Order: sequence, then C-alpha cells, then structure tokens
Amino acid sequence: MPRKSPKYAVSQTYMRSVLANERRVQYLECEIEKQQSRLALNGVEGGESVSRTMAGDAFERGFVKLYELCDEMDTELIGYVEEREKARRVLSHIAGSKGYDVLYLRYFEGMKFKDIYRRIYVSEDYMYELHRTALIELYPYVPAEYRQRNNGSRCPEKPSET
Repeated sequence: MPRKSPKYAVSQTYMRSVLANERRVQYLECEIEKQQSRLALNGVEGGESVSRTMAGDAFERGFVKLYELCDEMDTELIGYVEEREKARRVLSHIAGSKGYDVLYLRYFEGMKFKDIYRRIYVSEDYMYELHRTALIELYPYVPAEYRQRNNGSRCPEKPSET
C-alpha cells in the first residue's frame, strides 16, 4: 500500500471531523427521542401539569433532563451548522467530480465505503483511488488550522542557540 501523503492526511483529518460532528448531533437526537418516549410512556406529554407526588417529581426530573438535552443539542447544532456549511464550501471546490461524490457520501452522509462504490457504480479499487485523489485535491481549501497543525507536527522546532 502506498504511503499516504501529508496533504491526504490533513484533508482526511478535516473530513473526519465533519463526520464526527454529524454523529454527535445524531447521538443527541437519539437521546432526546428516548427521553421524550419515556415521558410519553408514563402518560405525560409536553405542556401537561404534573402533580406534586413522587411520580410527579420523577416526571419533573424527566422534563428537566429533556430540556437540558435540548439545550445541549441547540448549542451543538449552532456549531455544527456553521462547521458543516464551511465544509460544504470547502468540498464545493471539487464539485462535479466522482471524487466529490465519494467524499460527500462518506463524510456528510456517513456511508460506508462498501456501499459507496455500489452507489456510484464504480469498482471498489477505483472508488478508493477517487477518495485518495479527492482528498489531495481538497487540501488547498482545508481550513488553515488543520494545515498548520500538520506542518507544526512534522518537524521538531530547532532549538535556540543562546
């Protein structure tokens, strides 16, 4: 297997961060749905008042937890939406290519590679080549903070001579 270039590694790290954001939001959505289901199963829907009993206290704690999850998700979504839009602009620089399709399906849709090559009707080997080429092509458009991290980590700083 050929050695991966630094440009490939930087671009892949960036695109993996896009995928990680997507997964964090999906996790929060699932947690909110679970909490809503638990409250609904116990006969409490949003907006109902709950009596001051032990069960009422449990429901109240359930609503507090639900609101905390919603707040956490709102905060996460604000950052995620901004990052996703930035990443879409980065990816738009290679729009129109099959490499774009591979990167979009992998990092924005979260598809597995085995499903991607079937979806875009290419061989598995060609799909991996498209992935590699597209990531290298994307490198100049990756946000500077990702490129700088890589540049700083390749070589140790020269010690000062004092």
